[in-house]
Parts: sequence; structure tokens; C-alpha cells
Amino acid sequence: MPPSHPSDDDRVTEEAADWCLRLQASDVSDADRAAFERWCLADPRHLAEFDAMREIWGLSASLRPRATIDPERTAPPHPVDGATSVAVIRNPSRRRRFAMAACIAAALAACWPVGWSVGLLPGRVALFLGSDRHRMVELPDGSAVDLNVHTTLYFAQFRDRRSVLMDHGEAYFAVAHDAGRPFTVHTAGHQVRVTGTRFNVWANDGDLSVTLTEGSVTVASATAPGGEPLRLTPGQQGRFARDALFGSIARVDPQRVLSWREGRLEFDNITLAEAVPLLNPYLSRPLRLADRKVGAMRIGGVYDVADLDRVAESLPRVLPVTLFPRDGELLVSAR
Repeated sequence: MPPSHPSDDDRVTEEAADWCLRLQASDVSDADRAAFERWCLADPRHLAEFDAMREIWGLSASLRPRATIDPERTAPPHPVDGATSVAVIRNPSRRRRFAMAACIAAALAACWPVGWSVGLLPGRVALFLGSDRHRMVELPDGSAVDLNVHTTLYFAQFRDRRSVLMDHGEAYFAVAHDAGRPFTVHTAGHQVRVTGTRFNVWANDGDLSVTLTEGSVTVASATAPGGEPLRLTPGQQGRFARDALFGSIARVDPQRVLSWREGRLEFDNITLAEAVPLLNPYLSRPLRLADRKVGAMRIGGVYDVADLDRVAESLPRVLPVTLFPRDGELLVSAR
């Protein structure tokens, strides 16, 4: 499948990061500033995204447009009677978090050549924002990544290494071989290191599983750098629980693990505690387990990801549980 075109939200974020970089450069021209002002006026999201990045990094307020933005021109139109107002920018806190990484170049633009030469600053960066369906993307180094739903990925290519930040979500990597620049995926508290291989990474609030289909990888805890890393061979899955210093290795069926790429989830008699984090990214109302007793119940089957809301609501028909709506979630309790 060819890489999909970036979404409109991706474009706004990438353009804002680019303007942060350009306006910090010592050779910025009046024509550049005029073009920036036109960009800000073209869409109310532009200035909002730029300001979020500028404030995070403490960049000078003088980077804002010299002209006063007319609120009448930038305010979104009022909805007509009976229409629902929709927020234009989704998940602003998550997008701002990854914008930090994209904007570090702007804060340090003056010393970029030196930073690149000593391996402190990346030469190429890319940000990919997940949506409500998985999509294929190509990284600047030629690696291919299949992003699962609502997965955000930041890539930085340094002189001597390649780094990915993905603290929540799921992605399947086909890494372009480059022995001189190892490829490392950083999640919340863990690192997956390779030079060229194919593997799946699932991360959820500190929990991590890495499934290898080709090549070799090592998985290590970032909080225990002296610890022995897990070394995986094809068909193995390395697992780390949140805050755990040591992981475990299990033999798995990679096709079952990767079924999400075909629009399915396959559960082989796993506990609800294991299944719920896999289900929640697809649900309009996430599930929350009331206690360990309900989390220990087991579930199996093959499910269409487009039909998972119905599957979740039908749990009381297949398990001794009840569902209670609470704060936008469905609380799962034992009967």
C-alpha cells in the first residue's frame, strides 16, 4: 500500500514548526516575515499552533506577526441553527507535546551546524499524527511504518543515529538498513534498538510489547541502563510491565499480533486486563475495569475493528459482567 498523504492537521503542525525554524534564522528577510503574516491570516489554526510551539520553548514574542490579526477574519464561522460546532485542532495536549521535539531546532537554530557535526542536533525531522484509521507512512531515511489508530510518531535523523519517539500507540516498522546509524524507538521508559529489521511496537502508559518478525532487536529499560536487555529472535515477543526493570520473552504467532493491519483483532483466550488496552483505541467510549477480578476474566475470538463498539456493548452476553456509563467511559464490573 503506498504511503497516504498527510492529513490537514499534519500540514498545520509541520508548517508551524517550519516557521519557528525560519524566523529564528539569522538571515530571515522582510519577505519571509511578510509571508509568515500571510500564513497566519490564512487560517485561525496557523497562529494558534505557532503560538503553542513558541510558548513551550520560550521563544521571543517578536516572532509573532507584526500586523495585528483581525479577530473577525480569524474567528471560525458561527454554526447554523441545528448544526454542531466541531473543534478544528484535535488532541492539542498530545500535539503540543510532540511539537516540543519538532521545535527544538528553532530554539537552537543559530548553532545548528555545530550541533549536527557533533551529533547533538538532527539533520532531518518528521512528525506523523495518527487518525481514526491506520495508515502507511515513509520516514525520511526510507523506513516504512504502518501506524495504528491514534498513534503519534516523531522521527529525528542524526549524523550517527536515527531516533523515534512513540510513547503511546502501536506501529509496525520495516527499518531501512544502515549499520552506521542504529535505529532506536523510544517509548515511556524503554528503548528498542535495531539497524535494519521488521518488528511491531505496542506502548500503553508505560506497558510495552515488541514483536519481532524479521532480523533482531534488543529491548531495554531506560530507567535501568545497566540491566540486561531482552534480545529477540523472529517469532518472539518481549514484554515490559510499567515501571518494571526486567522484561519477559514469549513465543507468539506474529500474524495474530499483526492482525490489526488487516482490520482485525484476534484474541487467543487472553484476560480482559490484556484485551481492554488493545480495544480502547477503537472505541467511542473506552472500557475501564472495576477491579482485578473482572480483569482476570478471559476472552477469545476474531473481531472486526469497525464493529468493536458493538462488541464492547455485548460483553454482558458472553461474560458475567455489567457495564455502567461513567465519565465518558464504560465501567466493566463483575456480576
